Amino acid sequence: MQDGGWRPQIRGEGNWTAKEDEEILLADRRSSDSGSGSRNENGNGRLSERGENEDRDGFEKEGEDEDEDEYRDEGEGEGSRRGLSRSTKGTIWVVLMTMSTLIGRRILRGGFPYPFFLVLLTQLIAWILVAFLAFLVQLKRFSTKSAKSQEASEGYSWLATIFIIFRALLASSISGVAALCGALALLHSPNLPVLAMLPIVTYVFDSFLFRLAYVLRLFPRDQSTSARKAYKVIFVLACSIPPILFDYRLNIRSLFVAVAGFALLSLSKVISKTGPKFERKGNGTGRWDTPLHFYLLQGIAPLVISWMAASKYENVIAAHHAFTTWTWGYGLLNLAPGVLLQQLFVASMNSAHPFVSEVHVGGALEEPTEKATDAIASTLQAGFWTVIIGVLGQEKNFIDWIQVIAFTLIYVVCVGPKHIGYYPPRLLNIVSRIFRRRQLPLHPEPWQFAFFLVTTTVVFAIVISCNVMFWVDTVAYNRNLKTWLGPKTLNLDTMYRPPQLRSFDIIIAHSEGDPVSTISDLISTFTTHHFIRNLNPRVTVYSKDPTINISTPAAASLKGAFEGDLSMQTLRNSGGVPATFLHHILYSWSFMPVQTLFLSTASTNPLTLPLHQNRLSDYFTPMGFPLPDALPKSGFLSLGEQESCWCGQCFDSLGWEDTFHLVPSMWSAARPGSPSCESVLLTYGNNFIASAARIRGTKKDVWQMLYDGLVDTNLENAWAHKKEKMPIVLPGEEGRGRFRPGAVYGVKDSLERPYLGMTIERLWGVLLQCSTPEIAWACPALEVGWRIGGRREDCGCIE
Repeated sequence: MQDGGWRPQIRGEGNWTAKEDEEILLADRRSSDSGSGSRNENGNGRLSERGENEDRDGFEKEGEDEDEDEYRDEGEGEGSRRGLSRSTKGTIWVVLMTMSTLIGRRILRGGFPYPFFLVLLTQLIAWILVAFLAFLVQLKRFSTKSAKSQEASEGYSWLATIFIIFRALLASSISGVAALCGALALLHSPNLPVLAMLPIVTYVFDSFLFRLAYVLRLFPRDQSTSARKAYKVIFVLACSIPPILFDYRLNIRSLFVAVAGFALLSLSKVISKTGPKFERKGNGTGRWDTPLHFYLLQGIAPLVISWMAASKYENVIAAHHAFTTWTWGYGLLNLAPGVLLQQLFVASMNSAHPFVSEVHVGGALEEPTEKATDAIASTLQAGFWTVIIGVLGQEKNFIDWIQVIAFTLIYVVCVGPKHIGYYPPRLLNIVSRIFRRRQLPLHPEPWQFAFFLVTTTVVFAIVISCNVMFWVDTVAYNRNLKTWLGPKTLNLDTMYRPPQLRSFDIIIAHSEGDPVSTISDLISTFTTHHFIRNLNPRVTVYSKDPTINISTPAAASLKGAFEGDLSMQTLRNSGGVPATFLHHILYSWSFMPVQTLFLSTASTNPLTLPLHQNRLSDYFTPMGFPLPDALPKSGFLSLGEQESCWCGQCFDSLGWEDTFHLVPSMWSAARPGSPSCESVLLTYGNNFIASAARIRGTKKDVWQMLYDGLVDTNLENAWAHKKEKMPIVLPGEEGRGRFRPGAVYGVKDSLERPYLGMTIERLWGVLLQCSTPEIAWACPALEVGWRIGGRREDCGCIE
């Protein structure tokens, strides 16, 4: 939807605002027509030489009183060529930004969770290619006889040179950190459509930071300070809130990192313009501040920062090993868009168009030039195509009409009806170009008439909004639904009848080293819950801490205000929390109640306990009376986060992988005769509710086999501890990445904390036949709790 040619505007704006815009446009034309030397003097090689804002393209003059024939001749002549050049660059930016964002998302969430290393690869390859090109250019210069005379007659003063280099390195350092933030947000953000709507916020930071720098007299005083279009800044800021506020998968950390990246990118642009303009001595061509040399200079700091970040925070050895397994074709497909984006625009994944004004203090949102409008349109179009094409990936997120309408309103208000009004003829020209027909000249009549402006804008807004909703909430969902295989009927033990109908068990697994006070917190929180207190709950505590006091007075102190039955037992410290739960399942096989709540002190703390309580309040359906089997009730409900993976090669975002290959085998064991699995749902935290019908629906031998594997003390012969079942540790990888202390494999496999236990923790949903696409798509994050239009079935299975 970029410009297809020169676009004359409706004339007749005789008020002071039109004159003010005309002055800005004339100043922008003079800035664009000035020599390239003045641009290099500012040290803005990164943004001015390669960015869209320093184009030498011409701009239309709003309200300019010219003869109509002359106006049209100019529109079909030189202006058309200039507009096409700007349009081509904008289209290239949109394509590269969309491709690099989507490919980066697929790589980072597809078994290569190393965002800093990926940014380092992109920057390094781009820098090497530019260095090679600069070397070839330098060889050509040295081959000419006049090269030495040219080089000797030009340059800056030593003070100006130091300032320009320092400014360039400082600005590029900050933009390098912004690129790392963008990649990190791309990895951790659960909802890609919402993330793709946010880069426009960069221009909000531009307006605030550029004006602040102007007030502090860091900029020259020859620029316009008009605030006539500042309302767009407030409007974008206000409309950016609904996509975040109504994001049911909101991750505060990824949101903070993304916004920090936008702010840092804006700050780097402010620094790149800060300071006086320096006059270069001489007019030769063999100078050090050419675009190629300046790119190489500014590329040094981001490379160093990316290398330091990757070395300190990521497993470089594993990342390099994974990178070396890529074929040439696969590597070219993954890295080429990001490298080209870095070379041509010095931009990174999921960022705004690198626009900097030379004639107005504010950002693109406040400037009336066509370059500013094109930058805004390009940023929003890249977000739109990221959302649309992203449905072809592995995204499993719904979006709401409120989020889409807010995004569409930003486009309509900030790009403007005049710009949108030319979309129909440009679309016709694209079709004509495809069929090799003559293109239509772009005239203001009739496309700029009020009727056509209103009609085109309304139709555009409706088409954009409906397309986004249709592709994300319908096409993507139906496409992903085909990967969730399973039997049409569940394998439930509907013949079982508990000895005591009105009962509810709460099983608490206490691990060695966990605070005893956590047991009291769990008892007081869940026994008093309005869904449970009327079910005559019984509490059983299994502790693997040999120092715990299980005497009657100690048990009474843990009960607090709870008046029901409480029993405490100690178990041998083996198998971890899953072994505790399996022990209880096998022990109570013949007398378990209709529903049982399993809780773990290992994954409970003052921050997560309220979240678990809210998840139970929002999505738990207790059994009814007098016929529990005849009324809907929760068959399985996980109180923790959940994540999906592919059955054949299952891994998660924490670095865990199914080295035991239990996912497909347990899927089949819980669903005899069902087809092979593809997508499955992983659970976290060992906190869940399960019904007796689902527990007993899986054969007792399966539970016994898993329990035996966890508690087998013969480590040399136990299948759960065989070397070939352990994750591979590369040379030099010890203590790094997922093997560092505190990470998923930070503690070595042992009888007390076997790696098999982490696998079973993730398989409760699979074993209890509650691995469904409805949960994968609809269940909100724990911090959010509920989504608009949500149901109790969104996070659990009702039977």
